[in-house]
Amino acid sequence: MVAPITVIIPSRDRYRDLRRCLIALAECDGGLLHEVLVVDDGSRPRITDAVAVGDLPVRVLRNDRPMGATPARAHAADHARSPILAFLDDDALPRADWLTEIAAQLTPDRGAVTGRVLPFDAGLLSEARQSRYLERYRGLGPGQRVTFFAGGNSAVWREHFLAARGTAVNVPGSDNDLVSGLSRLGLGVHFAPSMVIVHRNGKGLLRALRDAYGSGHHARPLPVRDALRDMARPVPGSSPQVRLTNRMLNLVHLAGRSVPRSTRQHP
Repeated sequence: MVAPITVIIPSRDRYRDLRRCLIALAECDGGLLHEVLVVDDGSRPRITDAVAVGDLPVRVLRNDRPMGATPARAHAADHARSPILAFLDDDALPRADWLTEIAAQLTPDRGAVTGRVLPFDAGLLSEARQSRYLERYRGLGPGQRVTFFAGGNSAVWREHFLAARGTAVNVPGSDNDLVSGLSRLGLGVHFAPSMVIVHRNGKGLLRALRDAYGSGHHARPLPVRDALRDMARPVPGSSPQVRLTNRMLNLVHLAGRSVPRSTRQHP
């Protein structure tokens, strides 16, 4: 028997993106979706009107002040009613077979699975971000154990998520913490290239800089020697403009890694 799935979508002030995401989710192959938990992460006004999409079983969890995507996902996991948690970004569109691929790929011996991200927009920032995704996927085979967890296209057994998370709910950008948490349980994250979503990659330079800095947050600062080594590595990109953009974002990312991350205890 295939386990039912809870889809978790954090969202803040992106009403059109969220509605488009939910419409795409409603068109996914049926029979597997138990519920959708939309975490309204302090939106002004509230997002209630955006989530009414046909018969989609949506519940809204409200944060009165923004927590960030990663803590919002952890908060929703406590309220989920299914053994499988699947994560989407609100500016992503899942392919029609997304849920069936999750059910096929998340086998009992795998702690979590993470899939491919493709763009549906254009422009320099979108191309720069997509080049980093493609570099991440280079050389990976189906089912291969990986060291990343894409919070916008992934699935995990709820019991393993809760155990791997521990008591700390971390700041935005710490999706990959789940990899180390699952590893401590003897489990891994596995690459599932057949799990596909398309994503709005380019959301402006300020947002790109904020995301680059936030994704650098780690519990321990990066040693200077390692930072210098990372700075010297080639950056992905098919043109000088794309490579220059990725170089800038990489420097901002390393700046984020130079300071220790604070954590907030989960109630």
